[in-house]
Amino acid sequence: MTNLSDLPRFPLSIILSYLQQKSPSTTSSPQNNNNFPLPHNRDAISLLLTNKRFTYTILPLFTVPKHVCNNYTYTTKEGKDVIIIEKYRFIILPIQDPNTLLDRLNTRRLRRRIVWLTNSSKNKNSIKSLDNGIIDNLILQATIKQKCYQYGRTIEELAFEEWTMMHINHQEETTSNENWRLWPAHLELLRFLDDRNRDGDITNDQSSRKFSKQRRTIPSPFCFRPASSNNNKQSKTTSESSKSQIFGNNGSITLLASYPRCGNTLLRTLLERITSTVTGSDTRPDRTLSKSLAIDHDLVGEGLVGRPSSTQQAKSKSSTSTQILQQQYQGAYDPIVHIVKTHFPERKGWKPISGNKVLLLVRNPYDAIDSYWNLCCTNTHTRSLDESVYTKYADKFEGLAKHEIKVWCEFHYYWLDMCERENVPLLIIRYEDLVLNTETEMIRIINFLVDEQEHDNSNDMKSFWEWRVQHATGKTKPKSTTANTSTTTANLGSYQPRSSNGGLNSIGKSIRKKRYSESILCHMHEIAASMELDRKHNSKKKRNGSAFKSETLLCRFGYDIYTQQFPENFKEPPLVLLSDTVTSKKVSGTVLINKTPEIRSKDDEYGRPMTFWRRGETDGDTKPFPTVPR
Repeated sequence: MTNLSDLPRFPLSIILSYLQQKSPSTTSSPQNNNNFPLPHNRDAISLLLTNKRFTYTILPLFTVPKHVCNNYTYTTKEGKDVIIIEKYRFIILPIQDPNTLLDRLNTRRLRRRIVWLTNSSKNKNSIKSLDNGIIDNLILQATIKQKCYQYGRTIEELAFEEWTMMHINHQEETTSNENWRLWPAHLELLRFLDDRNRDGDITNDQSSRKFSKQRRTIPSPFCFRPASSNNNKQSKTTSESSKSQIFGNNGSITLLASYPRCGNTLLRTLLERITSTVTGSDTRPDRTLSKSLAIDHDLVGEGLVGRPSSTQQAKSKSSTSTQILQQQYQGAYDPIVHIVKTHFPERKGWKPISGNKVLLLVRNPYDAIDSYWNLCCTNTHTRSLDESVYTKYADKFEGLAKHEIKVWCEFHYYWLDMCERENVPLLIIRYEDLVLNTETEMIRIINFLVDEQEHDNSNDMKSFWEWRVQHATGKTKPKSTTANTSTTTANLGSYQPRSSNGGLNSIGKSIRKKRYSESILCHMHEIAASMELDRKHNSKKKRNGSAFKSETLLCRFGYDIYTQQFPENFKEPPLVLLSDTVTSKKVSGTVLINKTPEIRSKDDEYGRPMTFWRRGETDGDTKPFPTVPR
């Protein structure tokens, strides 16, 4: 740490809270000849005013709303009443900075490398063979550390250099640097994307500039093509919403949309292992489940939604000079991400986002709703309820199941219609296919995400991404002496999806366990059929007499119990039917989310109010529902 301006927001908030005194000071001083009361937060404010970035990005975080601020009234020697208003109150921020979380995660992975390499008998024997086996223990540890990472580099530099060397060595099919080795996917370092990465300039460090010759061949994980300026619909939307910030790196965000508990955490983990980059989420980062994902499950991008749109921040008439400067300096604290998870319109995210591609992750509603029930009752992503809870609250679960099937249908109709209307590329992935055929599905996803020109103009790029998918899923042997370890959807670190083990028997597990009665299942299919009939009636005039598919969403996705015998006759390969709903990559529209209302009503008892119901039944979470080991 060279100076105070390099501090992230969280440790800086600790310093500011320490500098803030308990009450205004009336002590005489050379600067306070009239014994005038000095503000109790004067030291913290003075510190922030010394740096422009602090002034425009940190100071506004601690603004006190007018209805809760404290006022202090004092009488001067002249008999005048002076009111001091508490405009800023410095407290410790409730969340960690994404950069700090990423540095901690990468540091833990470096430590795991040392342990993994030490415990590897093959590498241990190769090290012990040095100097005829006569080697000091300290030299042995130093040798292992040197093989794990290079000295004199920051975590960020190590991550960017590893990604660069990975591609260079894959091109040459050899290890050009003896100090570099290929690590198992769970030990590779992650990184944030930034503007330099778009051109392949990995780092400004002089020792790494020797890789500049390969800068045009370093693969960018995602398509950086901005939103089309000819999209009339989007231009209208942007002009109408210019009064508020819209995030999304000028429309270069890929939205990972899914109904809750459909496997977005699993897919994000796989994408991070393949691309070695962090993914984002539009969920507020100070929520319990978001903090759990960021700290316990290594998804450090919770709350990151990309940068504000530059065309909006600079040219909007409503933007003041202060807002422009604040947006300019905000980039120092909010790293760039190019994949953002969202549950909209089932629930709103905390910031509006504009995206130019959509990954729609679909899961059968029976398992998704059952998993959503577990999430609401345990307030965790990984714990499963005991059978006694299902028995005791059977009526509550039945009401939730009958209600959520409608939300499930409305959610997927929204994205199918929105992408078709706004000409946004859409790729549908079934969670079941992702679990059963991980490699095949991830290659489909990567082909969809990677820049079309980059992918088509180089066979090496296609080979590289296929190899990355195989390496992340444990299906290939690395091109170095380091052995790979098995990486499946059942072994992705601390997060383990409930349906990742057991093959086909894990698909439709809630039906096999008879979570739903026959009447509930019939009701689910009736709701899906009635919603499809309503859409058919409302779409007759809009489709100009063209043939309209009358099959329900359950049929289109292969989840119908009565006509397709799900889950007994579930088809492992992706259905041909899915290809009809995949939009071409060549279209260039954008979609804006988190601006329109949710599909849930404000008084929906099965949405966020489920938190209050759980707390009421568990005495404020002091007596949680019983769970079973997984």
